[in-house]
Amino acid sequence: MTRNESIADGRTTDRTAQHTRRRFVKAIGAGAAIASTGIGTAAAAAEPMTDPDDLAFVETDGTEFVVDGEPVYFNGANNFWITHEYEGTRQRIDDVLDLYQELGIDLVRFWAHGEGKDGPLALQPEPGEYNEEALQNLDYLIEAARERGIRLIATLVDNWDHEGGMLQYAEWAGGESRYEFYTMDETREMYRTHVETILTRENSISGIEWREDPTIALWELANEPRLEQDDVPDDMDSLESPEHREILGTWFEDMSTYVNDLDGNHLVSTGSEGHYYGTREDEYPDGNWDGQDYVDHHSIETIDACSFHLYPDHWNFPLEEGAAYIRNRVVDAHEEIGKPAYLGEFNVDDTQHDLETKNETLASWYDVADEYDCNAVLPWQVVLEETQDHDGFQLYASESGHLIEEYAAIVDEKSGGSGHDTISVGEYEARDLDDDGLYEDVNGDNETTHGDVNALFEHRDSDGVRNNPEKFDFDGNGRFGFSDILELLEEI
Repeated sequence: MTRNESIADGRTTDRTAQHTRRRFVKAIGAGAAIASTGIGTAAAAAEPMTDPDDLAFVETDGTEFVVDGEPVYFNGANNFWITHEYEGTRQRIDDVLDLYQELGIDLVRFWAHGEGKDGPLALQPEPGEYNEEALQNLDYLIEAARERGIRLIATLVDNWDHEGGMLQYAEWAGGESRYEFYTMDETREMYRTHVETILTRENSISGIEWREDPTIALWELANEPRLEQDDVPDDMDSLESPEHREILGTWFEDMSTYVNDLDGNHLVSTGSEGHYYGTREDEYPDGNWDGQDYVDHHSIETIDACSFHLYPDHWNFPLEEGAAYIRNRVVDAHEEIGKPAYLGEFNVDDTQHDLETKNETLASWYDVADEYDCNAVLPWQVVLEETQDHDGFQLYASESGHLIEEYAAIVDEKSGGSGHDTISVGEYEARDLDDDGLYEDVNGDNETTHGDVNALFEHRDSDGVRNNPEKFDFDGNGRFGFSDILELLEEI
């Protein structure tokens, strides 16, 4: 995403009130029911973290993402606030991921970068110098995501300078352009140092290096990497076509190889917008200006999946053409390149369109993603109700959450073998949300709340529980009993 302007939003108060009331009523209702069972209350669990060994890595099999050999599709979201240098607190991380769990979001794209910025959670204030508090916050993000059955995409640098990004690396090396970021020995070494720092980071909570943690699904080399023809030092002539495409492709190849040398577990992608490389006469975004070549760059052997974004409002083409944009990228990824495709960012600018138009357009894009089996979709960006709309590209659950929930059901139906099987417990279909073998979502509403404790207590003698005691053995003593109901309550 490219913009960072502030836009006043008079709707914030109403959205916040609606969301808070919904969660308050849910909590009160569950609490009353718990009291009526005689179970009582329990203290919150102290940092209960799921063992990464209970998860399998996301891999590819041809054009599919797979987990344990079974195809899986993802219903994702972006959120830069959870790693913001001022706002990315642990409380915000928990609040955002709780919202995502409610909506059925199971893949989150976040910034594992931030160069030359101020703030208590700025990641890399100076070249090669890292803020341990910021790194520990990212450790917490990984653990909190795993607890909720959410996978992560970690992006390693930004094309845009509001995050420091490529131009900050160039400045640190005495340069001034993205051309220098991609080509200078000094900037390439700084980037490799950052990659190694992130991939080999030992999580301060789990003790596991990030490169060994299956919570992370994929590394993105950059957010929206480009090399425009005039993005060169002042004393240098603009690049000729196709030189800038080749420079960008070489960087993708070199850096994806480096990531693979450090980490043989995780997938790697470009993080690009997915523009085709055409001619000077072709309409943007498919001309030859910004150096992107969706097909050639994603055909690189060490790139595992095809990344593309969609912003008709930025790129000056009609919203109605967005469906064809998605279809073409997915079809080319699957049929020409032979790899999975994921829509890493997309949205409609609500400073230019009303909510009805926005939702209708997004629904049509979700529909075509489903029709052509796009392997993952991640709108920019799904935020808390109280978050101010700073750029016109926020999604609020109170306004557009139904679209995300509907797509979650579609994705769940299409995925297989990754914790999506159910067990009948009374009138409910219990689910394993985080692939740990325990069916904590007893009432099947895609989240774990006091309602699940009530459902388990009410139907503790059902055939589903009696015939599958190991699936409800929350206290790990090898059998099912009342203590497992209490343990589930404590985990909540």
